[in-house]
Amino acid sequence: MSIIIEPISAKRYNGVGNLACQNERRATVASQTIVKGYLVDDKGAWTVRARFPDTPGSKPKLHSKSTGYKVSGNNKRKAEAAMREIVAQWERQLKEQAPIDQNATFGDCVRSWLRTRAGKIRPNTLAAYKMYADKHIIPALGGIKLKDLKRQHIQEYFNSLEGTTSPNTMRKHNVIIHGALKYAVLDGVLTSDVGNVLTMVELPAKKKYEGKSLTTDEVRAVFQKMNDEREPLRSALVLGLCYGLRRSEICGLRWQDVDFEHGTIYIRNTVTDYSGTLYEAERTKTLASRRNIQMIQSTIPYLKSLYERREAQRMVSDKVCAYESGQAVNPAYLTRNIKKFLAGCGAENVRLHDLRHTAATMLIRGGMPVVNVSAFLGHNQVSTTTDVYAHVLDNERGKASEAMNSYMESLGFCSESCSETGQSAGEQQEPRA
Repeated sequence: MSIIIEPISAKRYNGVGNLACQNERRATVASQTIVKGYLVDDKGAWTVRARFPDTPGSKPKLHSKSTGYKVSGNNKRKAEAAMREIVAQWERQLKEQAPIDQNATFGDCVRSWLRTRAGKIRPNTLAAYKMYADKHIIPALGGIKLKDLKRQHIQEYFNSLEGTTSPNTMRKHNVIIHGALKYAVLDGVLTSDVGNVLTMVELPAKKKYEGKSLTTDEVRAVFQKMNDEREPLRSALVLGLCYGLRRSEICGLRWQDVDFEHGTIYIRNTVTDYSGTLYEAERTKTLASRRNIQMIQSTIPYLKSLYERREAQRMVSDKVCAYESGQAVNPAYLTRNIKKFLAGCGAENVRLHDLRHTAATMLIRGGMPVVNVSAFLGHNQVSTTTDVYAHVLDNERGKASEAMNSYMESLGFCSESCSETGQSAGEQQEPRA
């Protein structure tokens, strides 16, 4: 089964040709821009200043950056050398911001689009996009000039990925290709009609992943065994299985986010890992993921004792989930070792994220309304919760029918007597004229 990706939308302009001319002028201005820097004494430190536009074609502004050298101590030559590096960096930034031209390749377009994403998407997401672009997209399509690019080229690229790349990952590739093409449309190198046609490719149907949930016996085994486990695994198990936190939320939770006085945990900070590089940000996956969770009473004594131990160590790290020494933990370490720990509890091939699935399943089976479960997990929409845990909800709907049946029978309802009563009543009823 395949689906058609919706074509991109683009702003309408009064003539693509006029826009292309404007971009050509902007590109010329950018390529000819020379930044003239000079040194000034700014509160005892040599500072570089220069006047140039933030973006090609915009109004020039005054920019300033410290060289890191003090005025005192005969550091002017070092400051001048630093100034040349700073000015060269400013000129490179201006050149990179120049719009793509009519002879650009698709690889140029992809790289330009990726530069526009810096600061607008999460750093680990941008790093993943760059990896997909450098390793897959640009080697396959990067050498084709934009004016020669056909929908068939892109379709053949996705066809070549089938069997080796998951449909979900292929969609991430498509985000990059889609974004680069839209960038080319907005820069006037492609018309909106051509851009729309190029994005009309077929992708394999997205596969829905159903997370595994631990059984009651497995959860009991985890609770019994984790008391003997050292940090950071014990805190990760508590936060994942009891509070349903994501891996990034477990690693990002700080002691300042744990309010013992009011019994509340604030999910505000995340730590993610991509290719060995850690990214910490005071933001969550979605706006709804930024949530407050009432502390579970049975976990408070453990968390308080952990906090007191960390205070005695003078808080080497501000994270709840950390090594015994207090050092922060790499998310990849938790992924590997939680899986080993769960296997030792009889739960084979269960991931760290499946602790979150288990927490949700326990709440649903415990009778908590889905809307409350959704808020607890930090889902953006209740529909996400009902979609992910549809199989659990189906089982609970069956139990609801059983409960209603028992209640009705306790009040004297009997379907057989109703049927007989209805039949005899029908026989006695006179037919209507």
